[in-house]
Amino acid sequence: MPRIIVVGAGIAGSVLAYWLGKHGFQVVVIERSPPGNESGQVIDVEGSAEEIVKRMGVLEQIHSNVTHEAGIRFVDGAGREFGRFPAGKSGVSKEIEIMRPALAEILLTAADSFPNVEFRNNRTVQSIHQTDSRVHVEIKERGNENLSEEEFDILVACDGLRSPTRDMILPLSQRESCVRSVNAFAAFFSIPAEPRDRPWATSYFRPGRRCAFLKPQTEKESSAYLTIAKHDQRLRDARESRDVKLQKEAVAEIFQGQGWETERIVKGMMETKNFYFEEISQVKLEKWSQGRCVLLGDTAYCPSPLTGQGTKLAILGAYILASKLVKDIDNPAEAFEQYDKDMRPYVNKLQPIPLGGYLPKLINPDTAWGVWVLGTIISWLSWFQVWKYVPIPSNESYTLPEL
Repeated sequence: MPRIIVVGAGIAGSVLAYWLGKHGFQVVVIERSPPGNESGQVIDVEGSAEEIVKRMGVLEQIHSNVTHEAGIRFVDGAGREFGRFPAGKSGVSKEIEIMRPALAEILLTAADSFPNVEFRNNRTVQSIHQTDSRVHVEIKERGNENLSEEEFDILVACDGLRSPTRDMILPLSQRESCVRSVNAFAAFFSIPAEPRDRPWATSYFRPGRRCAFLKPQTEKESSAYLTIAKHDQRLRDARESRDVKLQKEAVAEIFQGQGWETERIVKGMMETKNFYFEEISQVKLEKWSQGRCVLLGDTAYCPSPLTGQGTKLAILGAYILASKLVKDIDNPAEAFEQYDKDMRPYVNKLQPIPLGGYLPKLINPDTAWGVWVLGTIISWLSWFQVWKYVPIPSNESYTLPEL
């Protein structure tokens, strides 16, 4: 049977491994992190993605691990609430919300149940060499200076927004400008929970295009988000440094002493190990494959957290790619072309940032007056329960092939 290497054991990688494994492919999934080291915060599963995980037989497990978020509320600097929207009635709180590590573990376990699927942690790709019929991959194991070289029929790269594997596959002309910043930064992390953190998510705006956000996670932990929706060179330098301490210090300086729960959130950020900081960006490429190598998920078409579509695109993309490989494994060029043909219209529809790309600035005012205006609008919308009278856009689903 065909031998496939999947680089990245996240959501896209595990879904792809599941479906290829189900059809008898020999699948090797490599991941640079140790086992159980998956990080991340609350994500949602809806539409086509929900149907796919249902077909995988894990929807019930996902439901048993949801955060039970009631919706989102908005507060001022003293913690006084001035508006709220129930789950499913806003773009922030969805009906099925789950911690990313929990979802990743469920999907990985499902894929790992096939004897022909192998997960290898603490490994990275060092080089890729393609021939007409094979992909030769040099793999390095952490703590071992020796490289092992293996042959595969296909390589799938789904190792994230800033994928080093993508750089080995695509020519410089295609990859040098594919990651496009939206000039916004976000820190995602977990902090010790307080009873008041549940069941509602809470949002707090500050001048300077800043927002502090808490979402319920478990009885012991809450998810915290600190965002800055404008260019900041110090934050960019901190991100590029990959120095977590430097990143935390840069974010802490911006939010320290800003009212509401910011003191507690900053303190929790400085102490947590589950911390992720990123300059919010998108990936846009004219082509997702090169020879026998293909890109998937955020590596190919990261939409950014601002769209709320990353999980859906990762799961759907993995399913579509699997269906094409199962059908045309002897002709990968045709399989990749059909994957692109079916998936790209969906990506083009879901990837754009709402409100013509101005969403980050419109919901994160720069001035105190702007924050007051935004708060007033939210208060009115909440008071009049506008969601009862405005049709909720249908959760459009892709017509899934049988697999």
